[in-house]
Amino acid sequence: MYKGTLNVLGLMSGTSLDGMDAALVQFENDGTLGWKLLETYDFSYPKELKSLVNRCFNDMSILEQVDLAFAQWTTECIAEVQAKTAFEIHAVGAHGQTIFHDPLRKFTFQAGCRSSIAKNTGLPTVTDFRIQDVLLGGQGAPLVPMGDYLLFGAFEAALNLGGFANVSIGKPLLKDGVAFAFDICPVNYVLNSFARELKLEYDDRGTLARRGAINGWVLDALNSLDYFEWAPPKSLGAEWVEEHVLEKIDYLKPADGLATYCEHIALQVGEVLKGKKVLVTGGGAWNDYLIGRIAEYGVELVRPEKELVNFKEAIIFALLAYLRFTGQFNVLGHTTGSGKNHSSGKVFWP
Repeated sequence: MYKGTLNVLGLMSGTSLDGMDAALVQFENDGTLGWKLLETYDFSYPKELKSLVNRCFNDMSILEQVDLAFAQWTTECIAEVQAKTAFEIHAVGAHGQTIFHDPLRKFTFQAGCRSSIAKNTGLPTVTDFRIQDVLLGGQGAPLVPMGDYLLFGAFEAALNLGGFANVSIGKPLLKDGVAFAFDICPVNYVLNSFARELKLEYDDRGTLARRGAINGWVLDALNSLDYFEWAPPKSLGAEWVEEHVLEKIDYLKPADGLATYCEHIALQVGEVLKGKKVLVTGGGAWNDYLIGRIAEYGVELVRPEKELVNFKEAIIFALLAYLRFTGQFNVLGHTTGSGKNHSSGKVFWP
């Protein structure tokens, strides 16, 4: 396909709907997997699209409208990068926007995974990374363990605090690969819902949570959810949060809800990662209150440089696209439950 280096633009929009992250990554296409982060970009969610996506979580009749609109926004983000960068872009890896995720029924849907992106940008595009694994009997998630292993393997675990907390665990990752990986619990999907009650996008540094009071009854109810008793592989979706979490906590005042839910996150992360040295990334890594509470449960958290914290998942989706284009496995089947390593993602050509 390409000789020498391959520059891939990775795009990621998470369930917290806080924007699109883009990372342009250069890979050495010579079998060494040398890589370098060239540039990063972030794009704010258009208000109308964000409203449409939020409606779609509960109204499947607008699914096609959301699908088309998200693909159009993805195209616009790529075009903006093309206009600004001095680097040649060889390919794109676009995650899309998760709308529904129910692997037990072999169903997952990421909006915006359309051929129009390649056609309108002139760039080969890999997208819709999850569906193949679901059809093979897996969870279709998490997909980041391959990147945690290949790119960030010097830690005992890698924790991403985004819409959900997902983790890859090894001894360390670089030595033994990823032993297992799964979603621990929702994070910003819930925290941001309380912040929005106060007309804020998020609780900056956890300032509001620090002022709140922990509700012990609610905390016990959250920690008693059946999901936390399940063995991995396992994964979460927005519909699970709406059904099982928000109904237990959304009547609390925002500050108390934030404090209570941060304690729940910290306890669940501590149950999984106590005693380990952990790379922490994602938007929740900047929530100082939450990070402090997790540390209280015996987890040694290492927060890397800012670009890696904010753009790790976009970097990994660039990697997954690179692996797909070069015919290599990009999904670890033992971490998703499919039991089979495979190369996933639909490839669209201009």
